Amino acid sequence: MSCTVVYVHGAFISDSEWWWGQVAKILDERGIDSRAIDLPSCGPAGPLGDLGDDTKAVAELVDSLPGKVILVGHSYGGAVISGAAVGRSNVAHLVYISAVVPDGTSVVDCGFIPADNVPELDIQDDGTVGEGPQHFKSRVLESLPNADMTEEAVSRLTRQSVASFTDAPTGAAWRDITSSYIVCLYDADVPVAAQRAHAARTNAVHEVPTNHFAHLERPDLVAKVITDVVDSWSEASLTNAGAAKGDS
Repeated sequence: MSCTVVYVHGAFISDSEWWWGQVAKILDERGIDSRAIDLPSCGPAGPLGDLGDDTKAVAELVDSLPGKVILVGHSYGGAVISGAAVGRSNVAHLVYISAVVPDGTSVVDCGFIPADNVPELDIQDDGTVGEGPQHFKSRVLESLPNADMTEEAVSRLTRQSVASFTDAPTGAAWRDITSSYIVCLYDADVPVAAQRAHAARTNAVHEVPTNHFAHLERPDLVAKVITDVVDSWSEASLTNAGAAKGDS
């Protein structure tokens, strides 16, 4: 049975395929198919989608794919995959990277970013928000391996709907689907303590020595976690198939 990895980006991101390209290349070399999706809540101006629209877009992609699916969510994307996977038996695993693992509260209310660490944001009348005068996302991206990568990444930052952060989550698939969490140890965006609090809801926790965008800084380490998940799923599938054949 085939397996496809689906990447779900975090907040303020455009051109998702670029952000995940290095991880996708490694997986492709391993013969693992993967897809990146652009969320409708992100764009240059409003009106934009909300968390429900993001969840629906990912769910529709999952439904269109053959075989099993492994969902990978970065940061805000964790809230999206937690809802998109609900009721979908073809989702085999959830991978969270410095991500929200929601438990009934919105992204802004879930304790992911401590109240005393919330940056000053740029909220406009069109219902969108940007990184604001502190340029907190751009500053985090300065830690990437080289200046060219930082420039490329910053050029792909965009606005996002306020509603995507304030909406209540549409589900908590991590309660029923096995999951893994990648903690970014040098994350200047999301405190490690907050990551670990959310990681405690998952089945396996991995730590990587990176800032917030681990899939850009150390795609090899992110790909290793994902390929291990795929390999474990494949081994389990073969074992189950063998057991079923023996029972027949």
